[in-house]
Amino acid sequence: MPQHPSLPLSDNTPGPRPAPHRWVAPTLLGTVAGFLLFSAWIFSPGWERAFRSDNSPASWLSSALLLTLCVTALRLTAERCLPLRLGVWLVLAFGALALDEQFMLHELWKFRCHEWMDACRWSAVREVPMLAVPLVGLVTLARLHRALSHRSTRCLLWAGFAVGLVAIAVDQWPEVRPYWPWLPEVPELLATLEEALEVMAEALVLGALLRQPAVTRTSQTTAAV
Repeated sequence: MPQHPSLPLSDNTPGPRPAPHRWVAPTLLGTVAGFLLFSAWIFSPGWERAFRSDNSPASWLSSALLLTLCVTALRLTAERCLPLRLGVWLVLAFGALALDEQFMLHELWKFRCHEWMDACRWSAVREVPMLAVPLVGLVTLARLHRALSHRSTRCLLWAGFAVGLVAIAVDQWPEVRPYWPWLPEVPELLATLEEALEVMAEALVLGALLRQPAVTRTSQTTAAV
């Protein structure tokens, strides 16, 4: 019985597979890195302002990348390069993250939720949005891993997840350290570049999605045999 045409071919599918868009990811990553370096140069000698402020160029770029991820997921879903349910979930998830980045919704929860509920006296409750990101992201990326067509694309995807985990760890370190005072402080440079790490993580995931080729009629016929 023919398979649903929205399912891309995996590495284990016999027959020819559409080639990925090989130059998209390197071009994107180089452009993002160039933007961050240019921002640091523009703000020099106080280059930290390019990354630290919520109105910094790095913060703007993060919002732009998340919105682009949302639109890219929508395009891939419409072109049947991703399963429908996964594609819709990615559109909603990246859209929510873009809104959060632009309007600082998780910061609003962190610093204002004590006005709404007593449970927010606990640090873990205030940090629920940030702690949920790696857990939900792991499940989502595990499903996306199966939908992507090439190993190299999947490597980009998990590299983005790893860099994102480092960024979240840097963000959460000051919250954790009071409970374990023997932990070392985060190096100042790493703390300053937290937003840059988030940007690179988003760029890696976007690069993985942009590498995903369309499923041609020949490929669909091969997969259905």
